[in-house]
Parts: sequence; structure tokens; C-alpha cells
Amino acid sequence: MPLNPRIAALYNVVLQPRDPVPLIRGWNRLEGRPRSADFERSLRAEVRDPLWFLTRRWQFGEFQGEDAGSPIDARLAYQSGTLDSFQAGEQNLSYDPRIPLETRVEAEAPIFDLTLHMQAARVFERALQAKGRAARIADYATHVSLDYAADVAGQDTPEAAALFASGHGFLFDAQKLIAAVRDGTHANLISSFSGMTSDESTDLLAAGTSLVAWFETVYGPPSGEGASATWQPDRLDYAFSAGASAAGVHVTANTYDGSEVDWHSFDVKIDAPSSSPTTQPSPLSAPVALSFLPSSIRFSGMPSPRYWEMEDSRTDFGAIDANTNDLAKLLLTEFMLLYSNDWCVVPLELPVGSFTRVQGLVVTDVFGDQTFVRAADRGSDGDWERWSMYRLNGDTTSAMGLFLPPALTAKASGPAFEDVYFLRDEMANLVWGVEARLPSKLGEPLNPEIGYTAPSPPASTAETRYALGTTVPPNWRPFLPTHLPDSTRSIRLQRGRLPSQPAQPLGTILNPASPYFIAEEEIPRAGRIVQRAYQRARWIDGSTFLWIGRLSILGRGEGLSGLVFDQIQETPKPEA
Repeated sequence: MPLNPRIAALYNVVLQPRDPVPLIRGWNRLEGRPRSADFERSLRAEVRDPLWFLTRRWQFGEFQGEDAGSPIDARLAYQSGTLDSFQAGEQNLSYDPRIPLETRVEAEAPIFDLTLHMQAARVFERALQAKGRAARIADYATHVSLDYAADVAGQDTPEAAALFASGHGFLFDAQKLIAAVRDGTHANLISSFSGMTSDESTDLLAAGTSLVAWFETVYGPPSGEGASATWQPDRLDYAFSAGASAAGVHVTANTYDGSEVDWHSFDVKIDAPSSSPTTQPSPLSAPVALSFLPSSIRFSGMPSPRYWEMEDSRTDFGAIDANTNDLAKLLLTEFMLLYSNDWCVVPLELPVGSFTRVQGLVVTDVFGDQTFVRAADRGSDGDWERWSMYRLNGDTTSAMGLFLPPALTAKASGPAFEDVYFLRDEMANLVWGVEARLPSKLGEPLNPEIGYTAPSPPASTAETRYALGTTVPPNWRPFLPTHLPDSTRSIRLQRGRLPSQPAQPLGTILNPASPYFIAEEEIPRAGRIVQRAYQRARWIDGSTFLWIGRLSILGRGEGLSGLVFDQIQETPKPEA
């Protein structure tokens, strides 16, 4: 029996298996199918709408620019004069270009502690062994004897005393022997040795010369004759000056704290130094004309002048967080994003330790036009727009001077062996100079408060006792306010001491002179920290220098000495 057509259709839909291919198809990616394997036309990036590009250039303001030809030649005329004098306080010294400026300013005499005496004795003994005169080391230990208490610098420790006792048989006063070799009295010292022959005398003199050569190689030549004058104890920083007499320039640094010295640390005086240098001044060189090929400035992340070129992604200018009051950051960002393509670099090599004045700069472009570039800060002193990046304060001449100081780019600092904290104590209404660390006789930093115990009150049966005042450790030195001379309002701080303290401080920083004054404004509420440490650096000729320098930095806040006067104290009762 044949089925109804409707039932047959339903049967086919329900009972028959379904087609696995869906009826609705979709795509989420379209790929073009090139009709040809030649991509030459596609790579041309043909412009279909040049009017759009012209409109975009108009929006960017390119039609308003005064774009001249590209520079192809730059001629620079300059005059340069080298430094020939160095002034430290009242001393006028010659300038030695073989020594870095920091070493010349900061260098102090080496500390002849027990370690240095032992090093010198070992070096001298090896020099005597090379000559076959090792037995003569006992004569030096006898005639140039080393006194542990007087000749060994630093604070006494049991370790230092034990080490000195173990080696006193061959130790001698290295400081006296080095001084004798330098001033020529070493021969007189040798003549006092028993059984001395002419050959032995010659060998001992050569060994002494080797000792001085080692000492100057390791600890530097005697270049610190002006170091004591450059440090200002009342200002807790360095002050010095240098001059190029032929150029009529005198540069001065009055607030060098021992951290970094560069061109911005100096002020300029146009007049020549009052006292002539000890060496013949080097004349100012004749104007030198140099021709360069200007090159465009380049830096990481610099915007590309081409539309189809991607910039370097290592510098993310979009991540710059600048506020409306960050003027320097905004100016730098504007330069990098808008005007970086308009700057060129003209290389000019100058000697270290020179003062140079640029006389003129002429730039020639590809069209043959020559442009004389004037200084950006030209004008009268009253013009508020007169500003220059590298002009030093006091340089009022029309030609800007560029000072290249003979300063170090980097130096290695050892651990501080002497620390002094200048603290304000509001409870005691005093300023304290706390010697937190002092060098021991082994040269190691030592805390002088270790082992200190406050004196106990006398025994008494009374329930209360009156204390005139408490005590502080001996390394806490008070600074009392005193009037400035010829002033009834301004004050300065004078070093004092408590009755229980020794007459002089334990270290060097607090003991420059007596009486010792500090300007009151130099000790802020945060205090100040002055450190002494060994510094080591390498100079431009490869030579190394080792010296002792000071660093003056801001402190970490106020202090509390515990000094109290007129106090009623309860007598502690014994425990039952």
C-alpha cells in the first residue's frame, strides 16, 4: 500500500540519518587570493589619494615650517687655555695635570696604624733580602724603634696589642724611616749601625729608596700639601679654586661635599688670580678653526621622520608621567618628540683641565648658504631670557666659556673608618658631635661606646636623691651656642666638653683646632654626617691613586643624648 506523500516526507526527515555538514556556514578570517605571484605592485605602496596626504601635512603644520637645506659643513673657531694654578686656602700651588682634582683636594696623610707599619716592615725586609742584608732589620728595629702607644695611630684594642707583641722584634717606625729617606738623613742613620761597611751602606740606601717607591706607588705621592687647607671645619665641606692665568679665568668651588665634582660645582671670576702661579703660565692658544661634517643626533626611542618606519620600542614615551609643574621633564619630552630631528652633533675634543671659549660657528647647507650661529644667551644682563645650560655663574663675557675640570668619572670608596654624626637634641637644647666610629690601631672601624658603662650613683639610704646632671658617653661632644664676633643676635656653635670627658676628642674630624666653631646653619634639623674613608680611582693615563677623603652628607634626624639637669631620682630598693 503506497504511503501518503506527507507521511513519506516526515519519515525521511525523522527516521533517516542526518547530514553531518551544517546548513549555515561562517568565517572569522578572510584571506585574499592573489591572482599573480608577482608582489612588485603591492610593495610600491601606491598613493591613491594624494590630497589626503597634503591635508595631513597641513594638520601637522608642515606648511608653516621654515625648513632650510641640510647642513653639510660646520666650521668652529675656539680658544682654549689650560689650568696652571691651584689655590687651597691661602696657599697658591702649581697645578699638576697628572693628579686628579679629587685627589688634590681631598688627599690626607696616610694613617700609620699597625697594619701600615707591618706592611712597610715586610716590604723593607724583602728589599734587604734581595741585597743579602736581611740581618740588618734588627738594627732598624733598635735605632728606629716603634712605640706602640705614641707611634701607632688609632684606638687601642687587645687584638692590636697582641699582634704588636708578636712582631715587635722586626717592627720599626716606618713613618720616621720614610721621612729620613726623603730628606736625606738615612745615611746618617745607617752610620750609627755597628760594623757597617761601604757596600752594606750602599745596599741599605737602595733598600730605603725601594721602600719609598713602594709607599708612593700604593699610597700615592706626597700630593696632599693643600688638603688641610681645602677642608673647612666651620662649613663641613671643601673649598678650593684653580686658575688659567693666560685666559684671565679663575674658577672656584666653595661647597664641595666630597661626593662629586663637575663643571656645575664651580663659579667663575673673570679677573686673574691675585698671586702669580709658581709655574710659568701656559699661553692661551691661538684661535683654532675646525671643519666638521654635522651628524644628526640619535637616541633610543627617537621618533622616526618617515611615516612607514616604526620607532624603537625600548623607550616608551607613552609611559612618561609628567605633571604641569615638572618643567624640566616637559621640556625634555617636547624636545624628544617634536624637535629631535632638528639637532645635529658637532664633535669637538678638548684637553682635560682646560677652559675654552667658542669664538664662532658657521654652518653651510646643501644650497651653499652660510649661517653664523650666535650664542643662545646673548644679550644684556637685564634680559630675563638670557639663559644657557653650561654657562658658569660669573661668566659675563659675550663668548661663553666651557670648563672641563680634571675630575674623575668614578671612584671606589672603602668602608668608612671614622664617622661623626652632628645631631640636634631638642630635649637637651644642644648640638652633639657623636663619634660613631673611630679607627683602631689595626685600621678597622671601632665603636667607642662598646664597653662603656655609665657611672653608678653613690650608695645611699635615702629614698630620693638629687642629681645635678646625668652623663653621656665620652664620644658625645656638646656644641654650645655662642655669639658671633661683633653681633648680639647671630650665633655659632662652639665645641665643648663635659667634666667626665677627656680634653680632646678621640678622632680627627672633631679635633681640627681649639677652639673649634661651626656655622649654626650648617647643622640642619636632620643633622649632618661626616665620614672619612679610603678612596681609590684610576686616572686617564692608567695610573691608580689611593687617598683618604671625607664625605659630608645630610643626617637621618634628631638625636637624644639623655642629658638631664636638676633631677630628683628615687633610690632603687634592694630586692627582698
